[in-house]
Amino acid sequence: MNLKYIQMKNFIIAAFFLLGFQTLLAQDNVSPEEKKTLLAKSPFNSLYPTSILKSADTYFGSQMALFSEGAINEKNAHLIALGTSAATKCAYCIPYHISEAKRLGATEEEIKTAVLIAADVMRMSTLFYGNEFDLEAFKAMLK
Repeated sequence: MNLKYIQMKNFIIAAFFLLGFQTLLAQDNVSPEEKKTLLAKSPFNSLYPTSILKSADTYFGSQMALFSEGAINEKNAHLIALGTSAATKCAYCIPYHISEAKRLGATEEEIKTAVLIAADVMRMSTLFYGNEFDLEAFKAMLK
């Protein structure tokens, strides 16, 4: 084994240990009143165990800000999310992102295009992966 491999292996083991330890420390102390408030704030908070309810609520809020405050304008962010939702077959996400994209002025053509792009990426990924197309050869073609 070479030194780089051993160093990388040790780094990965240390990272997993630290992440696991951090997770234990990140447990939320939520009073019954706080829990009631957080559940009233968003129906999605009911998806999380009480032990991480505050953290989940904070995370969800910051992630949602990516749509309205991120580097990509809000309409295009929802079109990207729609394509991802279609590719992953998220029955909950698709109607939400279509609704938001339309609210922000997306046309039917933009919506269909976002879904078709996702379908094409999935198709090509399946073709490359299933045929074991050489990744390094592919990367060399892009230069």
